Amino acid sequence: MEQAQLTLDEVLEYVKNRPDTTRTYQVPQGVIAALPLSEPPHMRLLGASEVQELADYLDTSPSSLKGPFKVFDATCSSCGRRITFLDFAKTAVELGMHAKEALRDVLTGKNGEWITIRGRDGGRPVACAGCGHAVPRLKMNGSYSEYSSSSYAYA
Repeated sequence: MEQAQLTLDEVLEYVKNRPDTTRTYQVPQGVIAALPLSEPPHMRLLGASEVQELADYLDTSPSSLKGPFKVFDATCSSCGRRITFLDFAKTAVELGMHAKEALRDVLTGKNGEWITIRGRDGGRPVACAGCGHAVPRLKMNGSYSEYSSSSYAYA
């Protein structure tokens, strides 16, 4: 069964009035670019080595990934690793939320644009890709994006 895509207005409404549960939706081309994902003061752009690390994990090339990749600036309290997009991707695969191949298709733009909207359930967990330690739920200080690319966002 195919689910209907969310419009930009529907995404913004869900962000304003959070649904009960965190859920991933496909959105029409251009919705990710129209979101105010660059507003949060604590978002940072991934460096080339961090994009390479993600590409290696997804068995693809960095040039095939649809960046720019941004993440909420956080550090693992256990090992000191700076959290990157890889931490979110690896956690999602290991918890069975997404297949690695499906993530690769989304992050290369082969499967359209997608957004995960954090619900009132607190969102999905993330573990450090370096040591496996659970990273505490991120406190967004009024902003809403935890990580994004040109084809995927977590809001």
